[in-house]
Amino acid sequence: MLARDGFPGLTARNIAAEAGTNLALLNYHYGTKERLLLALFEALNAERLARQRAMYAVQPEPLSAKWRKATEFYRQDLAAGWVRVLNELIAHGYSNPRVGKLVRDQTRQWRDLISSVAANGLPALGVDLPPAYVGSVVASFWLGMESQHLIGASEEEGHFFAILDAIGDWLEARERGGERHARTRAD
Repeated sequence: MLARDGFPGLTARNIAAEAGTNLALLNYHYGTKERLLLALFEALNAERLARQRAMYAVQPEPLSAKWRKATEFYRQDLAAGWVRVLNELIAHGYSNPRVGKLVRDQTRQWRDLISSVAANGLPALGVDLPPAYVGSVVASFWLGMESQHLIGASEEEGHFFAILDAIGDWLEARERGGERHARTRAD
């Protein structure tokens, strides 16, 4: 519902109706719409983090292949509405400190994951950047890309997937010992 109707259109009554449950039961367990949404967000975000952690833990799969899988996960999450849910909660967090703190805490977990991946994978590729910087720039790019996709920016405007593909190509070239992209892109 949040992905379809946005936060302003979300009511406890509509949530109960769509879930096929009793409004009183929903209120008993969660008390407020906000508590329900935050619990749902935490659960959904935990699932996605677990998915990513499991993917990055696979050995000896190269980092470039993992990057491409992460890109595919993003495409799936965008299509499924998860990206809209996240961005609705980010926007709600601008005026609601409790929501803002939860979203920041969850976002920090993503930055920490990417920082860990950078610390473990990039030195072997000859990349000498502070892992926390890599985590921050990747998370910031990703959030910006998500916002742009949600407002209808085309690939021609932002080149988002082309950038993600180019990073995958660059990682793959580094893994093979090369310095240049593995392929050139016509788009």
